[in-house]
Amino acid sequence: MNNFIEKELDTFFSKEEFEKIAKESSFTVRKGKIDGGTFIQLIVLNNENLRKESLNDLTITLNKEYGVEITRQSLHERFNDKAVSYLKMALERLLNSQVNKEKYFHYSTKFNRILIKDSVCFQIDESLAEHYAGSGGSGSRAAVRIQFEYDLLGGTINDLTINAFNEQDATNSTATLEMLEDGDLVIRDLAYMHLSALGKFVEKGVSFLCRLNTQTKAYQLTDGKFKELNFRVITKRMREYNINRTTEDVYIGEKEKLKVRMFIYLLPEKEYNKRIRKAEKNAKKKGRKISKNFRARASLNLFITDLDDDSISIENCWSLYRLRWQIELMFKVWKSIWEIDEIKKVKKARLECYILSKLLVVVLCWPIVWGTAKALYQNEEKVLSFMKAFKTLRRYVSELRFFFEGNRFKLAAFFKKFYEVSRVSHLLEKKGSRKTSIELLEKSLVLMDTGNQNELKMVA
Repeated sequence: MNNFIEKELDTFFSKEEFEKIAKESSFTVRKGKIDGGTFIQLIVLNNENLRKESLNDLTITLNKEYGVEITRQSLHERFNDKAVSYLKMALERLLNSQVNKEKYFHYSTKFNRILIKDSVCFQIDESLAEHYAGSGGSGSRAAVRIQFEYDLLGGTINDLTINAFNEQDATNSTATLEMLEDGDLVIRDLAYMHLSALGKFVEKGVSFLCRLNTQTKAYQLTDGKFKELNFRVITKRMREYNINRTTEDVYIGEKEKLKVRMFIYLLPEKEYNKRIRKAEKNAKKKGRKISKNFRARASLNLFITDLDDDSISIENCWSLYRLRWQIELMFKVWKSIWEIDEIKKVKKARLECYILSKLLVVVLCWPIVWGTAKALYQNEEKVLSFMKAFKTLRRYVSELRFFFEGNRFKLAAFFKKFYEVSRVSHLLEKKGSRKTSIELLEKSLVLMDTGNQNELKMVA
């Protein structure tokens, strides 16, 4: 237990380091009423009130909590581009401090990390449409998109960036390429299935598992010629012979063909009908009709990977891909607990400071929750409910002041207290026979580890 606490405490750093970042970003040039540490504490520890408190309310908090007397106008001026740069640099330093994270298991598969990525979006006031363009049409003219990627094995965050809504996931697919490493496995939704990204992954030694985009054609090489795969024929054959899953070696890409393995799953009739009803509804809005080819393809779930059967089999693929949904749980935490999407009409710099303050809270709480989850599983084989854990942390967010004070002793005491509460009150309630994320992860690792007959052992 103490070993886990010491390792997680290494993620944090002192108030002096924050002051150094404040100077590097030019947020503080000379000594003033609000230093870097005070500013970041004001908006991070007070983040849940930012959507309803006025600048005048914040000046009262500054006076009451930090003994700083400042006018409303002076505080307004402190929310500027330099403040945004300061918070971005602080967030980046915190993310970079996540090194040598202990994994859930000792395992001998080829993957060092299993990275999942997605984005969350929310609307903001339309006055900021010039900076954060929305979807247009019947949607909001202004919206924010936050990209998030983390490692399922170690818990480190690989990407956490704020963008405009109209920067689509496919555009972002190569944004963190330089942060990927040989031995990584990337699991992403079809929105990120950009052919140029997949080719670069392969070049860098990064493996991938993702959905096949509905518009992407697949080809097979026959007698030296590429022949387009006919999904209508495949669907018909699978139904006739009662085949619910199969694999094919195919090539994707109109020009430069990328060879991949494709996993094909035939959907149950109920799921197929549900998918078609949704597609027909969307097509009707646009005055279109869905084609026969689309209907045939809608009968199937299609996944592609560059890995061979020894690494990912068709029995393992679906279980492994389902782990990607853990990121949706994180987004639910952000919205329902930290209320990251609840922001009133403010100027651009203040909006960005508010969003960054929420992300800083997420990053500060992340090692506490993740470290507790690993310790509970390794020591007691208990599974933590991240939703319950983050909900409690919101109630104790003021305890994070020990972090800004650099008080490792009090932080360690808080870690211990949180662990004891978690082992009783934050456990995941299993629903029927449905496997938990940890059970799915363990099953996937066992199936991947075909060359080693030894059982997986928890980290001591």
